[in-house]
Amino acid sequence: MKAAALSASLGLILLAAGALAAQAADDPAQNQAPSEASESPAAGSASGNSAKDPSKGPRIISLYAADTEILLRLGARDDIVGISRQETYDGPEAAGWERPPEFSIHDDVEKFMAAAPDVILLRPQHLSSKPGLFEALERTGVKLWTKQVVRSEELYDYWRELGAIAGREKEAERLIDDFQKALNEKAKAAPEKRPGVFMESIHLEVKTFTPESIRIWLMTLAGGRNVAADAKPPRPGLVVADYGPERLLEKADEIEIFISQQGQMNSASTQTIVERKIYQPIAAFKNGRVYRVPEELISRPTPSLLEGLEILSSQIRGDAPPAAP
Repeated sequence: MKAAALSASLGLILLAAGALAAQAADDPAQNQAPSEASESPAAGSASGNSAKDPSKGPRIISLYAADTEILLRLGARDDIVGISRQETYDGPEAAGWERPPEFSIHDDVEKFMAAAPDVILLRPQHLSSKPGLFEALERTGVKLWTKQVVRSEELYDYWRELGAIAGREKEAERLIDDFQKALNEKAKAAPEKRPGVFMESIHLEVKTFTPESIRIWLMTLAGGRNVAADAKPPRPGLVVADYGPERLLEKADEIEIFISQQGQMNSASTQTIVERKIYQPIAAFKNGRVYRVPEELISRPTPSLLEGLEILSSQIRGDAPPAAP
């Protein structure tokens, strides 16, 4: 049954890796952010454990931490035979889990094949960065799959597809139901009056996020109003957008709350942000309403977004302490 589910789910159509990689730009831990939803399983027949024993799930190597988290939440941890080096999920589903070997795109074909995977979950930029590696893996019959999520309405299809790959469709539906219920409850606590919020993506370049990005969606659910609703990406599909100091300062009085993501994409220290001279005229800086939020909790398309939503909600309500140098 699970082998059949694997075969069906991996019949998805893949877009060109180069085009996807050009769009990718969301999860900093994976070097880029999600672009337009796109899929990319490669041709070839299933190989490995599931082909030999239909009663067992597919053997999966996950090179993306979000994919790994979803699989763990679906109860498929025994099917995971390899993980990335950026794993951070430590929820109850990971308790007592003997973590499998770590893999990266810099490993050779032999290391991947030693794990006898049926499918490798990866990012589009992986395909364009190491085409030779993944072409070689395809030739062995290993399936390659990737999907990027930029909008909130794409979350559930992403979870369903991973559920289908792991043969855990029912678990995926339960995950979606639980997430939606929790989301509805948290959204009820949003304040009626929405303060103006600017979300900083990259400090040095004064960049923000496009209105359709998951980060802005979360901030809006938390009760904020996006001051940078006019932000546009340099090209379609990207979620990071230039804003610049001039436009930012034009809205200085309107920006009641300033939230800067913290992580690989935006590694500027809190002191650097709080003390930046050009930011001092902004109302949020005058009134001590500058905050930081971990990137992975507002970027990875997993139920951990609820943690990010809670942080944003507390910041917008004024319950959270402001960022201090």
